[in-house]
Amino acid sequence: MLISVLIPAYARPEQLGDALASIALQDRSVVGEVIVSDDSPRAYWERNQAVIASSGVADLVAYSPNEPSLGIYPNHWSLAEKAKCSHVLFLHNDDMLCPGGLRVLSDMCENETDPRVKLWFGNCLITDENGRVDPVRTAERDRDYGRTGPARAEPMWQWCLTESIPPNCFLVEREAYLRHMRGSNDGNVGDWATNVRMANDGAWARSTRAEVSLYRVQDDSVTNAGRGVDVHRSYEFFQQLEVPPEFVAQKDARLAFMAPAATVRYARDGERRSAWTCYLSGHWSWRKRLSARGAKALVALMMPKPLWKWALRYRD
Repeated sequence: MLISVLIPAYARPEQLGDALASIALQDRSVVGEVIVSDDSPRAYWERNQAVIASSGVADLVAYSPNEPSLGIYPNHWSLAEKAKCSHVLFLHNDDMLCPGGLRVLSDMCENETDPRVKLWFGNCLITDENGRVDPVRTAERDRDYGRTGPARAEPMWQWCLTESIPPNCFLVEREAYLRHMRGSNDGNVGDWATNVRMANDGAWARSTRAEVSLYRVQDDSVTNAGRGVDVHRSYEFFQQLEVPPEFVAQKDARLAFMAPAATVRYARDGERRSAWTCYLSGHWSWRKRLSARGAKALVALMMPKPLWKWALRYRD
């Protein structure tokens, strides 16, 4: 089988070079194409093109700059629509594939016997900004996100309960992704929103314990810079996740964990009604409301929006 490797690029030419170098270490027989959709400012285009030219996989790469910028997930959607292969893999330009990782996912897909399985993923190593693997943080992530069990196929709602599917470097059936990729209010958690929509449509996913990718943690990532992760949107999609009755308590426990951060984020963004709804929901216990964190949330609820804007003026 052939795979479309899709790279939504933004700035960071040197890290785009690392991502392409990791593709050069893959089995070429499974790489159908590499599409780089560049959302960078024009000043980066020439440098990104030079990196592609010297990557060793230039013959596989189709490059297209976007002006104006499409935005994080519209760029993903555009890539999926351009892809020619039946299965696609997103590789963020600051992350990398492990040597042989693409072949691992390809073999899983080719050997799949359950037609319900639409997505395949493996473990990812956590690295610092310079690409050095952090084994302690990797082990913590694997434990926190339910990636320590045996390789198995499960309904995607079950993987979603532990948020196990990584944000990129998973292999997915292109038609399934196209059907569920676009939402009206996904914010910057479109990968999570897509997983929930696929889960609610009955899709399954299969895991492997093999290390497939490297996930780079850095200060100017969406997690740490700008608006930060839209945790309130993640909270909303978790509410929409459909699970059997015997798993509702596990879902509610995860929502209770997310609720304090979601409340503050709603308040910060001026969505006061949603903030109060979250704060007064069953996802906040009275003990939590009376805690220091609850007090901070209450301050956020009372803070005027202009004051929020002033306090966060340095964040885009």
